[in-house]
Amino acid sequence: MQSFESPYFAAVDLGSNSFHMIICRVNQDTVETVDREKDMVQIARGMQSGTLAEDARERAIQCLKRFSERLRDIPTSQVRAVGTKSLRSAKNAEDFLQEAEQALGHPIEIISGFEEARLVYKGLAHCVASDENRRLVIDIGGASTELIIGRDLEPELLESASFGCVVYAEKYDLKHHVSARGMRAAYLAACAELESVRPVYLKKGWDLVYGTSGTMRAIADLLAPVDGGTMIRASSLRELSAAVIDDSDKVLDSMPKLRRDVLPAGIAILRAIFDQLKIEKVHVADASLKEGLIYDTVGRFNNIDARYAAVAKLQSQYNVDIAQAERVARTAITFWGQVNAPIIPGVSRSKILTWAAQLHEVGLGISHSGYHNHGYYILRHSDLAGFGRYEQHILACLVRAHRKKIHDDRFDGLEKKVRQALLPMLVCLRLAVVLHRRREDQAELPILKQTNHHYSLIFHKGWLEENPLTTAGLEKEAEYFREMGIDLKILES
Repeated sequence: MQSFESPYFAAVDLGSNSFHMIICRVNQDTVETVDREKDMVQIARGMQSGTLAEDARERAIQCLKRFSERLRDIPTSQVRAVGTKSLRSAKNAEDFLQEAEQALGHPIEIISGFEEARLVYKGLAHCVASDENRRLVIDIGGASTELIIGRDLEPELLESASFGCVVYAEKYDLKHHVSARGMRAAYLAACAELESVRPVYLKKGWDLVYGTSGTMRAIADLLAPVDGGTMIRASSLRELSAAVIDDSDKVLDSMPKLRRDVLPAGIAILRAIFDQLKIEKVHVADASLKEGLIYDTVGRFNNIDARYAAVAKLQSQYNVDIAQAERVARTAITFWGQVNAPIIPGVSRSKILTWAAQLHEVGLGISHSGYHNHGYYILRHSDLAGFGRYEQHILACLVRAHRKKIHDDRFDGLEKKVRQALLPMLVCLRLAVVLHRRREDQAELPILKQTNHHYSLIFHKGWLEENPLTTAGLEKEAEYFREMGIDLKILES
């Protein structure tokens, strides 16, 4: 295993119900948990018209400030923080994230439901016995519920459904008064959400079922006298549901108030999952998304990065010319080593540039004239394992802007300072594409020199005259760059 700057890694999960932090120590081939912290922030609570409530924002910021103290001595590259469903959908998430990153002291990725499910499975798979059994993993969160089927370390089916215990507690009035009517409404709503995935999951099948998340643990704790605290049986769950409807104050008396507020909705959701997927028992596990983040981050340091596999999968799916993609990537990275550019917090610019080069023709099979626009759509909206939404957005923008006029709208949704940081990357990518127009390797690459927004591309003497078509393409690029305030000179030594 590779040596690290520090043996400590950290993961922060900004969930819709709870914020979690876990600190682990990597010791040769083992990963040991040395510290953990949880706060039931319930950022999904009180979301009106898709906007984070002010009191929820304040709870979140104060929590992240507390977490930041523990993270001070851990290298930034060994800390991963992610936001899930509520931050994916909140209209004011971008404004909140700026304040949240400042409070935490580290970048925060917003991940897709697909990525959330993948990380949940990864965390579970590394923390239970490895066998040949096919597993169904269930994670009930505050605003979404993840369902994953996999075997050993590999997920096979991933789904993130848009319902969770915080959202349903408010929607069906189960926070302050648990009624049979409210519980049934939440149960039926969850059943309806599961209808589309039910046939696929039942057809795939599984041998064991695991439940993760605080909701699962809380239900298992309540059922400990009958199920032992490590398992939830269908019959016990039905009895618990009836008891909660009959006298929730008595049944939930041992729970903290914030957990009591949302647990009845969690019970209704879990009952729906049991019934729709014909489950008889669930084994409760403690590992979930935060553990998955730790193993995913450690893997990146050891060349086990899910993003490379996601790029290769797209290349295969859309029949990308691999040889051309690689030669463009090599040239773009060669140029990248000769320029300076502002950093983009939380983003590896060399990796993003490489992946943009490898995928710049991903839309070519759809349309030749507008393949850059199709490439943008594919990369913006595909489920890409390992990628945060922000990374994915930057990647998509680079692909869309790699040819033709560089309209400012090519970078919609990105801050001005990020757009400026992307321009040197774009120069490297576009020049590499033009130089390999003949889809052949270059015997000798030119030198790229940069001073602020002024670039010089320097060839050996006689090259421009010998390659008039490429020269014309480079001159056209110079015109495009000029419109963006970039000066490009094509020279010979």
